[in-house]
Amino acid sequence: MLVVGVLALLAGCATYPLPPEILDPPIPDLSVAEVQGAPARHTGQPVRWGGKILEVRNRPEVTEIEVLATALGDSGVPSTDGAGRGRFIAEIAGFLDPAEYPRDRRITVAGRVTGTQTRSVGDYPYSYPVVAVTQYRIWAPPLPAPYWHRYPYYYGPPFYPWGWGYPWRPWYPGWPYYW
Repeated sequence: MLVVGVLALLAGCATYPLPPEILDPPIPDLSVAEVQGAPARHTGQPVRWGGKILEVRNRPEVTEIEVLATALGDSGVPSTDGAGRGRFIAEIAGFLDPAEYPRDRRITVAGRVTGTQTRSVGDYPYSYPVVAVTQYRIWAPPLPAPYWHRYPYYYGPPFYPWGWGYPWRPWYPGWPYYW
């Protein structure tokens, strides 16, 4: 019975394994800026990039996801508080529903550089590196920061001196929880 319980506990802790292309960076680990600077030199090389989704466009054979690149942490997870490191376009074969890939969701892609496309960001012409994606992972939104408080309203002295108990009413049953 103990062995069955331990096996059930371990099976409950199992997670979906990440593909090695997402988990480990390729060598050399190219940045978006390096590919923007010399796109012809880096065409065909493997990359692993990630960041925040800016826009999803469906084309007849591929879905283009415009991504603001950020630093990747452990296991290829894009950071949420880092500065942008450029933009790139991830081309994924087939149709992806834009409702399932909303703006500001984090994504990590692995694939090969196919070149660059020039599009405008506002009035500025911007050179986007294009990645033909072989593996990708959409990440769950980060949890909100905890909001720590004892009690949502301040009723302590001098405005409401009998609201806390201690030192005014130490016999009040809830007095240690209002500190």
